Amino acid sequence: MKTLEKLVVKDAYLFVDEEPAIVSLTDAFSQIIYDFAHHAELRGIFVVDHKNRFVGVITRTDLLDWARVKLGAIFQKPLTNIDQTIRFANLIQAESVSDVVRPETKKVAVFASDSLALALQRMIEADSIILPVIDEAQHIIGSLTLSELLDRVLVES
Repeated sequence: MKTLEKLVVKDAYLFVDEEPAIVSLTDAFSQIIYDFAHHAELRGIFVVDHKNRFVGVITRTDLLDWARVKLGAIFQKPLTNIDQTIRFANLIQAESVSDVVRPETKKVAVFASDSLALALQRMIEADSIILPVIDEAQHIIGSLTLSELLDRVLVES
Protein backbone atom coordinates (compact mmCIF):
# COMPACT_ATOMS: atom_id res chain seq x y z
CA MET A 1 0.00 0.00 0.00
CA LYS A 2 2.95 2.32 0.58
CA THR A 3 3.72 2.35 -3.14
CA LEU A 4 0.12 3.26 -3.91
CA GLU A 5 0.28 6.15 -1.46
CA LYS A 6 3.58 7.48 -2.87
CA LEU A 7 2.71 7.34 -6.56
CA VAL A 8 0.23 9.68 -8.18
CA VAL A 9 -2.06 9.25 -11.17
CA LYS A 10 0.22 11.18 -13.53
CA ASP A 11 2.93 8.59 -12.84
CA ALA A 12 0.74 5.85 -14.26
CA TYR A 13 -1.71 6.98 -16.90
CA LEU A 14 -0.66 7.06 -20.52
CA PHE A 15 -1.69 9.28 -23.38
CA VAL A 16 -2.69 6.60 -25.87
CA ASP A 17 -4.62 6.67 -29.11
CA GLU A 18 -7.33 4.36 -27.77
CA GLU A 19 -9.00 6.79 -25.42
CA PRO A 20 -12.47 6.12 -24.07
CA ALA A 21 -15.50 7.45 -25.86
CA ILE A 22 -16.49 10.91 -24.69
CA VAL A 23 -20.17 11.62 -25.22
CA SER A 24 -22.51 14.50 -24.50
CA LEU A 25 -25.55 14.49 -22.23
CA THR A 26 -27.68 15.25 -25.29
CA ASP A 27 -26.38 12.38 -27.43
CA ALA A 28 -28.90 9.68 -28.27
CA PHE A 29 -28.42 6.71 -25.98
CA SER A 30 -29.31 4.36 -28.85
CA GLN A 31 -26.25 5.69 -30.70
CA ILE A 32 -24.06 4.97 -27.68
CA ILE A 33 -25.34 1.38 -27.63
CA TYR A 34 -24.69 1.08 -31.36
CA ASP A 35 -21.14 2.45 -31.01
CA PHE A 36 -20.41 0.16 -28.08
CA ALA A 37 -21.73 -2.88 -29.97
CA HIS A 38 -19.60 -2.11 -33.03
CA HIS A 39 -16.39 -0.99 -31.33
CA ALA A 40 -15.21 -3.68 -28.94
CA GLU A 41 -12.03 -1.70 -28.29
CA LEU A 42 -13.92 1.04 -26.40
CA ARG A 43 -12.22 1.40 -23.04
CA GLY A 44 -14.96 3.41 -21.37
CA ILE A 45 -17.75 5.88 -21.96
CA PHE A 46 -17.30 9.24 -20.25
CA VAL A 47 -20.04 11.88 -20.29
CA VAL A 48 -19.53 15.65 -20.55
CA ASP A 49 -21.88 18.61 -20.42
CA HIS A 50 -22.23 21.40 -23.01
CA LYS A 51 -19.02 23.01 -21.71
CA ASN A 52 -17.08 19.74 -21.99
CA ARG A 53 -16.95 19.30 -18.20
CA PHE A 54 -17.00 15.74 -16.90
CA VAL A 55 -20.39 14.77 -15.42
CA GLY A 56 -20.31 10.98 -15.20
CA VAL A 57 -19.67 7.58 -16.72
CA ILE A 58 -21.82 5.12 -18.61
CA THR A 59 -20.89 1.91 -16.80
CA ARG A 60 -20.97 -1.76 -17.73
CA THR A 61 -23.88 -2.06 -15.31
CA ASP A 62 -25.79 0.66 -17.18
CA LEU A 63 -25.26 -1.16 -20.48
CA LEU A 64 -26.23 -4.53 -18.99
CA ASP A 65 -29.34 -3.06 -17.36
CA TRP A 66 -30.34 -1.45 -20.66
CA ALA A 67 -29.87 -4.78 -22.44
CA ARG A 68 -31.93 -6.56 -19.78
CA VAL A 69 -34.76 -4.09 -20.27
CA LYS A 70 -34.67 -3.88 -24.05
CA LEU A 71 -34.13 -7.60 -24.66
CA GLY A 72 -36.79 -8.76 -22.21
CA ALA A 73 -34.46 -10.43 -19.70
CA ILE A 74 -35.80 -8.15 -16.96
CA PHE A 75 -38.90 -10.29 -16.64
CA GLN A 76 -37.06 -13.57 -16.01
CA LYS A 77 -37.31 -13.08 -12.26
CA PRO A 78 -39.46 -10.75 -10.16
CA LEU A 79 -38.19 -7.29 -9.28
CA THR A 80 -38.04 -6.81 -5.52
CA ASN A 81 -35.78 -3.76 -5.13
CA ILE A 82 -37.65 -0.45 -5.55
CA ASP A 83 -34.54 1.49 -6.65
CA GLN A 84 -33.78 -1.10 -9.30
CA THR A 85 -37.40 -1.10 -10.46
CA ILE A 86 -37.30 2.70 -10.88
CA ARG A 87 -33.97 2.43 -12.70
CA PHE A 88 -35.39 -0.14 -15.13
CA ALA A 89 -38.49 1.99 -15.72
CA ASN A 90 -36.24 4.95 -16.58
CA LEU A 91 -34.18 2.80 -18.94
CA ILE A 92 -37.28 1.68 -20.82
CA GLN A 93 -37.93 5.33 -21.73
CA ALA A 94 -34.29 6.44 -22.09
CA GLU A 95 -33.66 8.53 -25.18
CA SER A 96 -30.54 10.51 -24.39
CA VAL A 97 -27.40 9.95 -22.37
CA SER A 98 -28.80 12.28 -19.69
CA ASP A 99 -31.59 9.74 -19.10
CA VAL A 100 -29.04 7.03 -18.28
CA VAL A 101 -25.97 8.55 -16.64
CA ARG A 102 -26.15 8.33 -12.86
CA PRO A 103 -25.00 11.46 -10.94
CA GLU A 104 -22.99 9.40 -8.45
CA THR A 105 -20.63 8.31 -11.24
CA LYS A 106 -19.16 11.83 -11.26
CA LYS A 107 -17.25 10.82 -8.12
CA VAL A 108 -15.07 8.35 -10.05
CA ALA A 109 -12.90 11.02 -11.67
CA VAL A 110 -9.36 11.58 -10.45
CA PHE A 111 -6.87 14.41 -10.81
CA ALA A 112 -3.37 13.80 -12.13
CA SER A 113 -2.06 14.72 -8.66
CA ASP A 114 -4.25 12.19 -6.77
CA SER A 115 -2.58 9.13 -5.28
CA LEU A 116 -2.85 5.76 -6.97
CA ALA A 117 -4.33 4.52 -3.68
CA LEU A 118 -7.27 6.91 -4.18
CA ALA A 119 -7.59 5.86 -7.82
CA LEU A 120 -7.69 2.18 -6.87
CA GLN A 121 -10.27 2.92 -4.17
CA ARG A 122 -12.47 4.71 -6.73
CA MET A 123 -12.13 1.82 -9.18
CA ILE A 124 -13.21 -0.63 -6.50
CA GLU A 125 -16.14 1.51 -5.32
CA ALA A 126 -17.38 2.08 -8.88
CA ASP A 127 -16.63 -1.47 -10.06
CA SER A 128 -14.76 0.10 -12.96
CA ILE A 129 -11.39 -0.67 -14.51
CA ILE A 130 -11.08 2.78 -16.08
CA LEU A 131 -11.32 6.27 -14.59
CA PRO A 132 -11.34 9.67 -16.24
CA VAL A 133 -8.43 11.95 -15.35
CA ILE A 134 -9.64 15.54 -15.15
CA ASP A 135 -8.10 18.98 -14.71
CA GLU A 136 -9.23 21.71 -12.31
CA ALA A 137 -11.84 22.91 -14.83
CA GLN A 138 -13.37 19.39 -14.85
CA HIS A 139 -12.21 18.72 -18.43
CA ILE A 140 -11.09 15.19 -19.28
CA ILE A 141 -7.35 15.13 -19.99
CA GLY A 142 -6.92 11.35 -20.12
CA SER A 143 -7.89 8.12 -18.50
CA LEU A 144 -6.34 5.71 -16.04
CA THR A 145 -6.89 1.99 -16.45
CA LEU A 146 -6.40 -0.74 -13.89
CA SER A 147 -3.73 -2.20 -16.18
CA GLU A 148 -1.76 1.06 -16.12
CA LEU A 149 -2.10 1.33 -12.35
CA LEU A 150 -0.93 -2.25 -11.79
CA ASP A 151 1.93 -1.89 -14.27
CA ARG A 152 3.23 1.19 -12.48
CA VAL A 153 2.95 -0.40 -9.04
CA LEU A 154 4.76 -3.54 -10.23
CA VAL A 155 7.59 -1.45 -11.67
CA GLU A 156 8.03 0.21 -8.27
CA SER A 157 7.91 -3.04 -6.27
